[in-house]
Amino acid sequence: MAEDLEQLKTIGQKKFQDQAVWMLNAMWFKEKDARAEELWSLVSLFASLEQENGKEGCGLDGVNMHRVFEKLNAQQTFQEMRNHMRKVGVTSFKKISMINFLIFHFGYDWKEVVNAPQGGNIEGIEKAKKMLEDVTIALESATKKAEESKAAAEESRKKTAEAKSAATEATKKAEESKEKAEEAAKKVEEADQTAKVASEAADVAKKDEDVAIARQKEAQAAEDEVTKALNEVKSQEDAKENKKVALKKKIETAGLVAKNAAIQELAKLEDEDDLPLRRAKMTLEAAQRKAAKPVKIATEAREKASATAQQALDAKNAADEAKAQAEEAQQQAENALKASNEAKAQAEEAQAQSEEAEKQAEEAAQAAEEAVQDANNKVAEAEAYLEEQKKKAEGSGQGAIWFMQREVTEKKKFMPVRKGGIVKK
Repeated sequence: MAEDLEQLKTIGQKKFQDQAVWMLNAMWFKEKDARAEELWSLVSLFASLEQENGKEGCGLDGVNMHRVFEKLNAQQTFQEMRNHMRKVGVTSFKKISMINFLIFHFGYDWKEVVNAPQGGNIEGIEKAKKMLEDVTIALESATKKAEESKAAAEESRKKTAEAKSAATEATKKAEESKEKAEEAAKKVEEADQTAKVASEAADVAKKDEDVAIARQKEAQAAEDEVTKALNEVKSQEDAKENKKVALKKKIETAGLVAKNAAIQELAKLEDEDDLPLRRAKMTLEAAQRKAAKPVKIATEAREKASATAQQALDAKNAADEAKAQAEEAQQQAENALKASNEAKAQAEEAQAQSEEAEKQAEEAAQAAEEAVQDANNKVAEAEAYLEEQKKKAEGSGQGAIWFMQREVTEKKKFMPVRKGGIVKK
């Protein structure tokens, strides 16, 4: 009795799954695996309620054990729960081992469970267990790596497509820049030719203006000479008339002697012949009118020549400005072409690198797929080995084997079907 209790305590110190395996081994001769899935679920339930150690735990405190009953829709008062637990070997309620609950839950005699055979061929089963653990870990790792490699390959394909698109766009822009540079060079040539023509026209117009100015000066000088002579004649004529007016006034106001002298002088002036002076005046006035016409013509010609010269100069300046702008545009176009060619080269280099990365990613993905297949083959080998050991166990220890197989099945649920996984139910 004491030895059995001690053995029960020893079993109760194992982690949850090991206690469940012990229980399933004890149940196997009566029920086979009929309630194995229930045991599997209880392991998960206990692990979820064990806050400190999780699946590595071995028991639950009274509060959490009470929750187990609640989740199984078998609510118990704390006193009822303790009474039941005492019947299955529980002596302390600070922490209740899972095996005690399982004995109560499945209605087994605790002594029968404690002394249940745990299987023959233990060495073979342990080896099979180790093999399964190793290969399933390898399979999980290979599957994860395969998925990562697949994602990396997909990302590489995406980047390659983007790089190819960027290279195509860069090539297009380089061609456009080349066309713009050629067009700019053509415009510079045209602007240069226009500037030369405008400069020559401005030179011709300036010479014409200089000639017109010289002719205007000559005509104006001739007119000025005639005007000067005419003014001299008019001045003489005005002086004579002014003297007559003064003498007449003197005759009216002066004394007898002075009056007589003034009368004689006035008579003398009146007797003088005015015809030469009048003829000279008429001749000069005619000459003045004649000289004014060439001046007008020369002035109009000068004004026209000056306007033409100014227009030609403006055209020259505009042509020079257009040429400068065209040269600046050409420089910008050449800079843009250079930048576009550099961008094109970089894009092509990026495309080449992306294609190489894609190739490597595809190779890595293929290698990962092969690793998954190899791991699947090893899992199959381990499962086959486990089946052999299962037959050698002679009926005992089947619970341990069932749990090993169930662990593999559980892991396969989280793997892609095409990589050896199974569909979740």
